[in-house]
Amino acid sequence: MSFDPALLLTALTNPAMLQGAAIALVLSVIVFTVSFFVCLPLALCLNSRKAIRNGSAQFYVWVFRAAPLILVLLLVWNGSPQLMPFLLKAGWFTPFVAAAISFTLVTAAYMAEIMKGALRSIGAGQGEAATALGLTRLQAFRLVILPQALRVSLPALVNEFINLLKVTSLAYVISLREIMAVVNDAIAASFRFVEWYCAALVYYLAIVSLFMLAQSIIARRLQ
Repeated sequence: MSFDPALLLTALTNPAMLQGAAIALVLSVIVFTVSFFVCLPLALCLNSRKAIRNGSAQFYVWVFRAAPLILVLLLVWNGSPQLMPFLLKAGWFTPFVAAAISFTLVTAAYMAEIMKGALRSIGAGQGEAATALGLTRLQAFRLVILPQALRVSLPALVNEFINLLKVTSLAYVISLREIMAVVNDAIAASFRFVEWYCAALVYYLAIVSLFMLAQSIIARRLQ
């Protein structure tokens, strides 16, 4: 069978594809935002000289960087109800929530390593100078250290977001209706592989390109 441009156009304008792209994008934004706030205390613990804090953070990062994401997804979606039976009747425990929890657990571990390196790149004198000017340690971190660390870590954080957006495609294994779930269903019904895979590629290229543009704009403003 030859390539059918009309089918590609139909796939690109398919409402289910648009909805799947929206789900993937919303999921990525939520996971990235929550992971950022989780990774900050993790990064501080990774840089801590206190053995318990450092060891606990190292253990968390070790586990969730080593575990395959698809395994974490299946453990959260299929395993959690076995350990907590009330989830079987919980209306809020949907594939979207399970995917958000799974992706956050893994993404926070990778982002913690990024922020650990960024925080280490800021000289200790920065915090000491801020406290000497009368700022508390929290104010010094929020107003002096963190903005500089964000400028250093921005490219790596954007790359992590782009990677997160792409791996949301794994959520189809727990029946989340994102882009690849829609594509797989359409292929199963039509046996037209190239057109639907190309449509998915166009969606991912468009979304990733927008965020790469946003990265360049934010980088210029931070400079």
